[in-house]
Amino acid sequence: MMILKASNNRATWRPLHATCDTGLEALLAAELEALGAADVQPGSRGVAFRGDRNLLWRVNLQSRIASRVLLPIAEFPARDRDALYRGVRRIDWGAVMTPRETIAVDARSFLSQIEHTGFIAQVVKDAIVDRMREATGRRPNVERRTPDVPVNVHLAEDHCRVSLDTSGARLHRRGYRIEGGAAPLRETLAAGMLAIAGWEGDLPLVDPFCGSGTIVVEAALKARRFAPGLFRVLPGGEGFAFQRWRGHDREAFRRQVHIVRAAVRPTVDVPIAGSDLDADVLELARRNAERAGVTTDVRLDRRPIAEATPPGARGVVITNPPYGERLGEVEQLVDLYRELGDTLKRRFSDHVAWVLVGAPELVKAIGLHADRKIPLWNGPIECRLLRFDLYAGSRG
Repeated sequence: MMILKASNNRATWRPLHATCDTGLEALLAAELEALGAADVQPGSRGVAFRGDRNLLWRVNLQSRIASRVLLPIAEFPARDRDALYRGVRRIDWGAVMTPRETIAVDARSFLSQIEHTGFIAQVVKDAIVDRMREATGRRPNVERRTPDVPVNVHLAEDHCRVSLDTSGARLHRRGYRIEGGAAPLRETLAAGMLAIAGWEGDLPLVDPFCGSGTIVVEAALKARRFAPGLFRVLPGGEGFAFQRWRGHDREAFRRQVHIVRAAVRPTVDVPIAGSDLDADVLELARRNAERAGVTTDVRLDRRPIAEATPPGARGVVITNPPYGERLGEVEQLVDLYRELGDTLKRRFSDHVAWVLVGAPELVKAIGLHADRKIPLWNGPIECRLLRFDLYAGSRG
């Protein structure tokens, strides 16, 4: 298995790549630097960096923003099907796996002659299988759900990068949110919003459109310094792909998990509150908080936006209200956003509010001047994260 080794010599560290949602690249870069990564270089929807085995483990365990952690193993030009096949087949797959291990191929293509990702994945799978069959007389099987060796293929401007996906399932799948409601916010995006807001568990936080509770649960986990990857290694967790690799050092990884677990705080120091009018979705939030182990750290109440109440004299509002592309027509939500703006003015003096909005018409309906407008993507929807500095007598 072509795995990294632990090393104090940074000159021997291997290239790695972490992917993320559009708009979170700079935040992910800062997170990687804080974890000890070298040569950190933000790009489009990801960050290149260098590290050893221990760093790869730490990023998978501790990153709140990364979607996947990739280990590149080959790069080559691939303008057509034959070049792609030849490049993948030249890789020494016998050093990566045995025929007994399963594979799956995830493909992406940007501005390349080969555009169809399903076709790319099929060609890559064929090249791997043919190389393994030629070398051993046997072929690995495909397992799409939990493959032993997930292979990531990225084509950009006819240049192919082949990587091993060390994470397996995407890292936003913490494990606590089995039920997400009608339009759940991805956990990594919620964590990104908290990072943009600069919230570190030092001020009260409220989400008046908490839905299934993703923002408040992620806030509680951050305040307690609970690394999201710990859910993967708890009993019943799905683990990481690298744990299934030949040569994985279980004892060394167990020690790394112990270090990360030892940093967890027993409780939070400030109030964290969520509210929503929908009783059914609030029940989902309660169950998600329970699975995350933060039931006592988060207060959840049923109330309309007009009755939203700050949990402290000063604090932060971070919220993801419904927007038209997702839960209804934009025009049907204008009154709701007007009510949101009015509530922030009346009830949340001395707070900073961060509101994720998906339509320009709804930005105007809030009726407050946004001090910042940060572009983010919630899945396929282009949004703006708006910052409002609120004070007594705030005006639009």
